[in-house]
Amino acid sequence: MDLQATRRHGLTMAARPHGQTMGAAARSLRLLHVVSSPQWSGAAMQVSILAEGLTAKGHQVSLMAPSSSELSRRARAQGLSVVDLPAGLAGSARAARRALGEGAHEIVHAHDRSALRAVAWSGIGSPAVRRIPCALTVRGDVGYSASAAPGRRLAARVSQFWAASEWVWSALVRAGVDEDRISVLYSAVDLKRFSVAPPQARAMRAATRAAMGFADDDFVVGAARSLALGEGVEVLLEACRRVRTGAEPPGEARIRLLIAGDGPHRAALEQEARRLDVGDVTFFTGQRDDMPDLMAALDCYVHPAPAGDGFPTALREAMAMSVPVVATDLMGIREIVDNGKQGLVVKPGDAEELARALMRLRRDLDFAHRLGRQGSLKVQRYGVQAMVDRAEELYFRLVR
Repeated sequence: MDLQATRRHGLTMAARPHGQTMGAAARSLRLLHVVSSPQWSGAAMQVSILAEGLTAKGHQVSLMAPSSSELSRRARAQGLSVVDLPAGLAGSARAARRALGEGAHEIVHAHDRSALRAVAWSGIGSPAVRRIPCALTVRGDVGYSASAAPGRRLAARVSQFWAASEWVWSALVRAGVDEDRISVLYSAVDLKRFSVAPPQARAMRAATRAAMGFADDDFVVGAARSLALGEGVEVLLEACRRVRTGAEPPGEARIRLLIAGDGPHRAALEQEARRLDVGDVTFFTGQRDDMPDLMAALDCYVHPAPAGDGFPTALREAMAMSVPVVATDLMGIREIVDNGKQGLVVKPGDAEELARALMRLRRDLDFAHRLGRQGSLKVQRYGVQAMVDRAEELYFRLVR
């Protein structure tokens, strides 16, 4: 890691023994996390993991999110204090003003643009609320320009930007945000769940494939996506069609496609699968809490996103399971996957190139296994404890 990167990640990170943090023994922090989306997404999952880890270290963690969200439900199950975040700017700003004006929180952490907007507007007419340090996690879309409204007004409320990848860090710098206001905090992979010993992984693979009716020689490809149009699922379906109808053997006809997740256009995507004549080999599983089992059943994991996704968690979870991966070449993907070493990288939206990558993995099992092993080694740096320790260190910097 070069000097500039070391600075972004924290000067003491490399030298400090695992688990120690600057100032961690000093006192308990009082934190409010704000999330606007009701969807159970990778971002929501990261907030849940971070909140649980910080609570375990003795900090007081509260959450503000839509009351009907899965994140709110899980936070309550963790025993966290949960405040409803109403829809609409006026209502969300009032709710944030009430929560922050009570003096119960010394740091507010926004996890998306709408959450930041609520925090920014909550300070109107309240100097005490405006003085509370605000961290903002930026995971993909970068629109917080320091020189152009409305991004400038939102950016002014942020005490520290937390970039989810080096790419996001550089994009924020290009947008005009001062480097001193940006730190990199990689999102975490639960390695305890997803780093599975080979004998256990083989047993999980056999059990899951048997439960889903797959044969030993089926070529099982998977993805975890929000089921909305334009998220890359259509491209994956078209690639599946091309693999299935490929003229050269072996095995293209044995492709099976697992798509985990849910969303507003699930029915439309199921109809698209039928239109492409892959409906009988495509399985929309819905939201799953047994993703390690599902990953173990795969011969390949695909991240087909056309844009966004600065540092996708599900892709790294698959890598932790030693599953070969194919990902589109965007944002922070190259930080995770070096093409041909930890996986294959293809152009966004290119179903033909994606199909060729899948067929390469199908035909060259030694190559596929090598990618899987190297991918598993690569993601060992992204454990939960590393993220929690780093976040704690950054919080203490905000209040010192």
